[in-house]
Amino acid sequence: MEPITENSMCFFTQQPFLIGTYDSDGSAHFAPISWISFTAGPPCCLVISIYGGGQKKQTAVNIERDGVLSATVLTPDLLPFAEQHNLATQREGVALTQTFESGRKLCVPLLTDAKWSYECEVIHTVPIGNCTTYFAAFRQVNVREDLLALDFVDLRAINPVIYGPNHYFTVGEHLGEIGDYAGK
Repeated sequence: MEPITENSMCFFTQQPFLIGTYDSDGSAHFAPISWISFTAGPPCCLVISIYGGGQKKQTAVNIERDGVLSATVLTPDLLPFAEQHNLATQREGVALTQTFESGRKLCVPLLTDAKWSYECEVIHTVPIGNCTTYFAAFRQVNVREDLLALDFVDLRAINPVIYGPNHYFTVGEHLGEIGDYAGK
């Protein structure tokens, strides 16, 4: 492992999402983003930081123009799609068959048959350094029917990808509920 300093982009684990927007010509644009968190509301928000490195990325341009986005939980089946939509990993000549549909509440692209996605409206933007952070209020939560039938949000069934520096992982075993270890 490389040495970690106080100015390193040091993070441990992140949950990546595929952020969906429309380009100015109306074509769907997706980008894998892993600098994401949530706020408790009201309104509840997705918090998305996009690193620009001194230049606005197309996703940021689209968000700032339209004020809306979709965020799809990245699952292992979507990794090829995600990597083809990442400027650092996309390869020439690779054909993907992933389809998308229009949002149910907002004008955003949604990946067809995704397990879990959000339709969000940006309500606050904070630029800092080479990053811009967007606070995007949830306007619609889309969950696949088989997951709605579960007794709780079982991450083993959703199987979200977890990102640690330059590596992908998935969720392991269920350890219990909050409070199961209190007083033990």
